[in-house]
Amino acid sequence: MTVGVMAVVAIAAVLYGLDKSLAPGAGILAVATLTAVMPAKEATGITLIMAIVADWSAIWAYRGNVSRRTLLRLFPFVAIGIVAGAGFLFVADNTVTRLTIGVILAVFVGMYFLSLARKRIAERRTVGRSGQAEAKPSKTDASNAMMTDDTTTADDSDARSSAVPHAVGTKTFALVKRVVCGALAGFTTMVANAGGPITSIYFLSENLSVVRFLGTTAWFYLIINMVKLPFAIGLNMITWTNFTAMAWTIPLVVIAVLCGRWVARRVSQSAFSVLVYALSVVAVIRLFL
Repeated sequence: MTVGVMAVVAIAAVLYGLDKSLAPGAGILAVATLTAVMPAKEATGITLIMAIVADWSAIWAYRGNVSRRTLLRLFPFVAIGIVAGAGFLFVADNTVTRLTIGVILAVFVGMYFLSLARKRIAERRTVGRSGQAEAKPSKTDASNAMMTDDTTTADDSDARSSAVPHAVGTKTFALVKRVVCGALAGFTTMVANAGGPITSIYFLSENLSVVRFLGTTAWFYLIINMVKLPFAIGLNMITWTNFTAMAWTIPLVVIAVLCGRWVARRVSQSAFSVLVYALSVVAVIRLFL
């Protein structure tokens, strides 16, 4: 291993440590960086080793901060994605693997910004309607006195009639979100240890705090990576040779996790969200280059 390659591997190790402790999505930058100096499947094997070390370190760093309910609801669909990803790796070459990951992430990042735009438009409309309502004259005290507590207005009736369909629609959307995010997270993490941006988008939608978000992510990927390990060994993505070639980076991964934890406890939720999605955009661009 040349000095240049060693430097790239060291950078990847630091990125993976930060991925688990501060900036989910940085891991895919590590994969993209390594694919510049070695085959994509070999890069995926090396980063899987880094990921497992980083997962254990992050679990210790964020011990006690995990949303078990979120994990249990997502895992069945992740398992489907892992099996599909293993089959894909069996037949796909490095170029197809990289471009496939890029397309998937581009779709998810695009969906996030689309939902963000729709949310802001809805908020503006709500503010506009509130302003119009305040401008209308209020009912007289006499008419208010004539109305009893049992009186049902048209607005009340409409609200009740739409409540059940709205609740059903919300539950359906939540289920679809779990299925799609879980399956794609399993697929992309099996193919290139690149499920970070997808699960980041999902966990952020669950409104987890920064520390709880990172603790849940650490547990999620430790379990997933241990499941992936036999597949990776069977596909010759991890060999004794590439393991010994990168073992020296393990301390770098641990140090990066600890540094990321120190920063994470001092960063705001909004800044954290911006960082996650910015890294996702960078990852998508890097994969298509």
